Amino acid sequence: MYTIMVVNDNETELVVIEKALEKDYQVTVMNNSKQALARLSKATIMPDLMLLDIAMPGINGFDMIMRMKTNEKMKEIPVMFLSGDKENATELEAYRLGAVDFIRKPIVAQLLRKRVELQVNLLETKKHMSAYNTQLQQNATAQAQNAYRLHYFIIGIITDLIASKDGFTGIHSVSVSRYMGIILKEMLMSGLNYGISTDDYELIMLSAQLHDMGKIGVPDAVLQKTGKYTDEEFTQMKNHTVYAANAIQKYSYLLPGSKFITYTYQMARSHHERFDGRGYPDGLQGANIPILARILAVADVYDALVSERSYKQAMSHEQAYNIITQGAGVQFDPQVVAAFQRVHMDIYDAAQKLRAQYMQQS
Repeated sequence: MYTIMVVNDNETELVVIEKALEKDYQVTVMNNSKQALARLSKATIMPDLMLLDIAMPGINGFDMIMRMKTNEKMKEIPVMFLSGDKENATELEAYRLGAVDFIRKPIVAQLLRKRVELQVNLLETKKHMSAYNTQLQQNATAQAQNAYRLHYFIIGIITDLIASKDGFTGIHSVSVSRYMGIILKEMLMSGLNYGISTDDYELIMLSAQLHDMGKIGVPDAVLQKTGKYTDEEFTQMKNHTVYAANAIQKYSYLLPGSKFITYTYQMARSHHERFDGRGYPDGLQGANIPILARILAVADVYDALVSERSYKQAMSHEQAYNIITQGAGVQFDPQVVAAFQRVHMDIYDAAQKLRAQYMQQS
């Protein structure tokens, strides 16, 4: 989903723009240009497109784009200007400063969506060209190509094996990876990167699909049980984190320094740790829990709450949202929960699309 930042000091216009675009894009609204620049300066992932008002107090739109064009991180963000000024000279100045479009107020939602769609189509074309060039570079050596295929090979085999034992877990793994990706992208855009390279984003999403791989080692009678677990059965279920971690660690010497192995290990072992230290298997607390596991934990619980199982009904998105929000600082990292709150409707939309896909396939 493409991300759009809207910077406008008019609250009414912000609401109109957000409502017009939120269905198809991940929208971040800012009513202060100084704060917007501060957020961009900290972010490790830039928005795909910016809608920027010209007439703002302090740093106006023209001042802001000039600052962006001299900043290495921000200079490539496409800017569409919004203005109530009818003078042609204002529009010409906007294009001279590097704007990709100029939209006159009052904002007409349907026209705004169409103008944004045109810019997104251009971005999509550039993205495909970039992906093509990247693929050519990746194919430059057989070693790089084989490593890329190996990741998919491993994931495909393991997820199929998990699904053969428990169909719910197979679907769950893909869903959790998708939701985690939305939260992680929001955190990276907000400057909360915890040392995570944006180049590893896709690799992390692949690794996340293996977080429940240890359930292959859980007895079928426990994994497929519909009633409440006994204490012994619950211990067996909790051991799926250790089964996965031990298997990964046992063979990790074959791929020394592999980020894929590192990310998979961290998420498989630690996604049931709690921020207050009362989780398992290691009772880790706070920042001692790997950040990817902290993010995955929120996505994991969200999917568990909104999914129907043989032993429970699915909760609504609102109920799941409230439970996760109340768990901030207790079960979950507060900063991860805050990111979840900012993008929870994007997660809801992704859940609806995934559910529709599974219905078509079944």
